[in-house]
Amino acid sequence: MARKMTRSETDAEDLVQSTVVRAMEKRGDLRDEERMRAWLFQVQRTVLLNGVRGAARRFEVIQGGKGAEAPEPSEDLEEEILRRSFDDRVTHALDGMPPEWKEALLLREVEELSYEEIASVQGSPVGTVRSRLARARAALFEGLSEANRARGVHHGKM
Repeated sequence: MARKMTRSETDAEDLVQSTVVRAMEKRGDLRDEERMRAWLFQVQRTVLLNGVRGAARRFEVIQGGKGAEAPEPSEDLEEEILRRSFDDRVTHALDGMPPEWKEALLLREVEELSYEEIASVQGSPVGTVRSRLARARAALFEGLSEANRARGVHHGKM
């Protein structure tokens, strides 16, 4: 989840480390061990939001680094290109959503949290979570449909 929230391997590692430290500091706040997973996501979300609020954007200049190496030719190259293209379209569609929708969708579909757990993480009523998920799914579908239309791919309605 950290990688999806930050879109950077390094930032994801930093977020996980900061989350663990913060969770250890706040472990007394955990009331129900069965809800630990949702509680950890809530801690992670708070750490991320505090980091975004408090930190100025930083740019890293990589000096003397090598460029990306060309992939080895393989029979699965076309499949890999299609997968990456799809991943890019999904990422683009997710990035176009309000953060609350994206977070709810990732918590539900990637992390498989219940609506109640997502509500706890987001500090929102379950009805709001349901609404965010419905809107996020519709936005994802529309974003992927637009990308397919732009590429000249047309499918029947679902």
